[in-house]
Amino acid sequence: MMAGSPAVAQDAEEPEKRDDIVVLGTRTSRDATLSSDRATELMSQSSRSLERDILRAAGTYRLSDALELVSGSSQQNNRGGFADNFAIRGFLSTADGGGEYYTDGFIANRGSAPARDPATIERIEILKGPAGAVFGDIDPAGRVNMVSKTPRFAPQASASIQFGSFDTRRIELDATGPLTETLAARIVVATEDSDGYRDFVTLKRRVVSPSLTFRPNDGVQLTYLAQHIAYDAPFDRGVAAIDGDPLALPASRFLGEPSNGITRARDTRHQLTGETKLGGSWSLVGGLAYRTGSLRGFSADQSRLVDGHTLWRQRRERGYGVEDLSARLELRGDVKALGLHHPSIGIKGYTLDYLELLNRRNPSAASAYAIDIFNPVYGVAQPLPLLPSIDQRETRRVLSLYAQDAWEVSDRLSLVGGIRFDTYRQQLARNLVKATTVSKGRPVNFRLGARYAVTDAISVHANWGESFQLNSGSGAGGVAFAPEQGHGYEVGAAGRWRGVDVGITWFDIRKNNVLTTDPTDANFLAPVGSLTSRGIEFDASLRLARRWQAVVNYAWTRARNDDRSFATPLALNVPDHSGTAFIVYRFDPGSGRDWSISGGVAYVGTRSGATDASGLVLPDYVKVKASAEIPLTTALTLRAEVDNLFDERYAQSSYNSFWIYPGAPRTVRASLRAQF
Repeated sequence: MMAGSPAVAQDAEEPEKRDDIVVLGTRTSRDATLSSDRATELMSQSSRSLERDILRAAGTYRLSDALELVSGSSQQNNRGGFADNFAIRGFLSTADGGGEYYTDGFIANRGSAPARDPATIERIEILKGPAGAVFGDIDPAGRVNMVSKTPRFAPQASASIQFGSFDTRRIELDATGPLTETLAARIVVATEDSDGYRDFVTLKRRVVSPSLTFRPNDGVQLTYLAQHIAYDAPFDRGVAAIDGDPLALPASRFLGEPSNGITRARDTRHQLTGETKLGGSWSLVGGLAYRTGSLRGFSADQSRLVDGHTLWRQRRERGYGVEDLSARLELRGDVKALGLHHPSIGIKGYTLDYLELLNRRNPSAASAYAIDIFNPVYGVAQPLPLLPSIDQRETRRVLSLYAQDAWEVSDRLSLVGGIRFDTYRQQLARNLVKATTVSKGRPVNFRLGARYAVTDAISVHANWGESFQLNSGSGAGGVAFAPEQGHGYEVGAAGRWRGVDVGITWFDIRKNNVLTTDPTDANFLAPVGSLTSRGIEFDASLRLARRWQAVVNYAWTRARNDDRSFATPLALNVPDHSGTAFIVYRFDPGSGRDWSISGGVAYVGTRSGATDASGLVLPDYVKVKASAEIPLTTALTLRAEVDNLFDERYAQSSYNSFWIYPGAPRTVRASLRAQF
């Protein structure tokens, strides 16, 4: 809906559908093997799909940039700059490892994974509430599914080069087209180098993603996709709060040790998905995904502030490795009986092998490994040799069976019901103490929903669902974490008129065993006994005239825990109030091609910055961005953009009072894009 893009889905190739997820941008294709299912499309009125042109127009360079366009998300601790970490409706997977997200219907960051690069993403589906299921998975808060770029049988290529603040250089290449009448290929390559806005914190990112699609006839399609990500940067825990002020230190102040060098994250993925049409409306959809990853390097992590200016640090060495194999197969179709049914039945499973190796040395008065936060001198403090701290291997074997039916009872009323059965075996071997914990279970979870079209333009909906999710690792006492379980509901209303999509939703969700920072030992995670999140979300996408468009959202999220072992009931990094607004204006100055200017403002309210007794609160902030695009020729476009236009000082997120990640200062970028 921005930067010269058509505002709503009906301007694209696909016709308007009253029961579709609201599409922001221009959807040119939809591969059923990679996207949300029919029941989600039908019932999830609070969900949104962010298409490629919107992601590009909004200046999306991290997942957090994209999530600003949809209500109810909040940025979480980014694991030293190496993770996409977010909460949906107040809930996240872990405070340090990152919120789980899907890529093409497979969980893509179980265990450990570096931040995704936007160059490989076709669209991002933010599937909210119990109806936001991806191939049978249920979460009352919602799920994020990133759909990858895959081959097309129409030739197309693009290339872009970008320069920006902090000596940022970025190149993207994307080419696709047919090799034969039945085989198409695509290759996406991106490189990025930056000195960064934090002292000594450079970035080097490389990604390559080749793919092939085989379509021997109209009834069969297979797609193979590979992706390799190399992400190199110093491990950076941010800054420390001074007397409760998270903004006391400059945003550029690095409190680590440059001599520790860079941390290297690697992630390699192979994926095969396909669809076979069986006749009539019936088809088989399935796939396999195999992923390996690693995170290795040294760091100096803030530990304790003494005498107001001397910071003790803990030196760490990380050696994480993950191997993840996932598979799924689903039978889906349509049945006419007292209306129209869209039943599906599926089987999915995965195996996980996750190794965590952590060596560290805690600081002491005799060996503080310290630095002066106001006048840092690097390379002087020397740590003692590291000691083994964590050496554990987690293995999982999980098999799931699910069935659901989206029933269109009439032109006005639709119902959905689903059931999921899991059987799992989770083993945690703690090698330092020679102890092994094994847990098994067979949970059953349900989802129900209803949608009623009051008029052709206005509908109301209600969804309820349960969730079950395994937690990784162990706490300070060495005890393996119990699974996270939850249930919740949403009720809301949506209106769709030509050029206008509006939705408002009330939700109430309760989960047990949600992991967050341990309030007594910040080196570990701990489960919150019970966390409840209630709130209201409002989303609107508007086409005010032929040349004006807008995306507006607001969320009131009250996320609180009732665990008295925590000093605060507030959920970490979750604001009570947040909202964004983006507007674009297109005009033709007489060249015969549309120019565009766009601007946006994002507001994030005050939120808890720590779970301990420090009472740290991150202040609210307002961040403004603006951009302009000028078509130099029919194939060449010049783009200029600025993020944080007024150079707002803000804390992006935190893990505790010593690990606060400052938001980026004013950032200017210019790019030249050629498309053929």
